[in-house]
Amino acid sequence: MTSKKDNLAEKIGNNIKIFRKKLRLTQFELSIQADIAENYLQSIEVGRRKPSLDMLEKIAKALKVELYELLK
Repeated sequence: MTSKKDNLAEKIGNNIKIFRKKLRLTQFELSIQADIAENYLQSIEVGRRKPSLDMLEKIAKALKVELYELLK
């Protein structure tokens, strides 16, 4: 059984993936725009890593969305 924290990490990762695909960006392209490592972004998208608020802010800015949209 997954915990609420794990569930939230998966939800955030899924939201990032949805917005990334809407912009037709690869993980590599988004990682460059957000100035983060590609493998770190991959881990976030699948819910294995829990990014800090600062990291989420960088990703949101690169995706051209508000931070709260990644948390929905």
